[in-house]
Amino acid sequence: MKKLSKRLLARLPLLIFGIWAIAGGMIFCFPVQFYNLTPGVSSYGPYNTHFIRDIGLIYFSSGLIGIYGLRISNAALCIAGTAWSLFHGVFHLHLWVHRGLSFDGLFLFDLSVVIMPPFFIIFTAKKISIESKKIL
Repeated sequence: MKKLSKRLLARLPLLIFGIWAIAGGMIFCFPVQFYNLTPGVSSYGPYNTHFIRDIGLIYFSSGLIGIYGLRISNAALCIAGTAWSLFHGVFHLHLWVHRGLSFDGLFLFDLSVVIMPPFFIIFTAKKISIESKKIL
């Protein structure tokens, strides 16, 4: 059981990077749906196709950089692929404080989708170069 848990944990960065790449492509192709369906997005300003597609491209490129970093067992590339999402997560923590530290659905969404994934990758970066050789 412990060995299975370690393998699943080692594959989590690949899953996160893959989700970022796919989600980025979807955001780029369907900006209106992203704006209307993603919790909290519409409350931070009017719809802007250019800005939303830029975000899609950022997620897409972050995912691809991270996957490539895993593929060649390069933790520095994995961290580079995570940098934007990490700062984006810190910004969402700031928004949460600004909203009065509400433990609501928006915070839970941000915590699970925006904040935790990049922090997980950063904290496991030292193992990435070792473990990625076994999973790719």
